[in-house]
Amino acid sequence: MAVAGILLLAGSVLAAPQPELQELFKASRTPGERVVAYPQGTPEMRVYRVRLPVGAVIPLHTHPSPVVVVVTKGAMTNVRLVDGIEVVSVIRPGDGFLEGHPDEPHYVTNRGPEPAEAMVTFASAEGLPNMIPMK
Repeated sequence: MAVAGILLLAGSVLAAPQPELQELFKASRTPGERVVAYPQGTPEMRVYRVRLPVGAVIPLHTHPSPVVVVVTKGAMTNVRLVDGIEVVSVIRPGDGFLEGHPDEPHYVTNRGPEPAEAMVTFASAEGLPNMIPMK
């Protein structure tokens, strides 16, 4: 009887739903083809939900650490300066981009007809700011 109970228990474990993993984004270079570098110090991961109403702008800036942005709603326009040339990318839900090089200042705006949202993850270090505004 005990063996039958163990077999039934094992069968239910085997029949349990399995986790599903879906890679959302992977990169080692920015859209401007620069390799990001990790900062020195005590590592600190930060995750934010960023919402951009229509017409909103995150002003020109850089990041002192790698930043992964995955758009979840609407569309975000990422405008970067690569070797003095303005490069524009529109990122839609399910797509993402990597930032984190001091020679690639950029700004993000919502030029679409609806609010945009993204999950933003900073691979930073304790005490570092998330972004450095440019003048």
